[in-house]
Amino acid sequence: MASDDLHSDWAAWFDAELAEAEAAALRAHRQERRRRGLLRALAWAGAVTLAAVLGFGLVYTAQHGPPPRPAVTASPTPAG
Repeated sequence: MASDDLHSDWAAWFDAELAEAEAAALRAHRQERRRRGLLRALAWAGAVTLAAVLGFGLVYTAQHGPPPRPAVTASPTPAG
């Protein structure tokens, strides 16, 4: 009967270790998923901010920038 007690003790210890390992793996998976979601949101926010700044800069420059240069025309041939 001592071997049965040893076996049940070992099985209980193994079950506890397995449950702990599974819980740790699940926590790691959730943290990785959260981290990827945050990085994806940060990337989208950066892209939207960049597009808004570039669009604002183009519109502002078009409205308040220097006047456009006159078109270059061919110079008349010198008379000579």
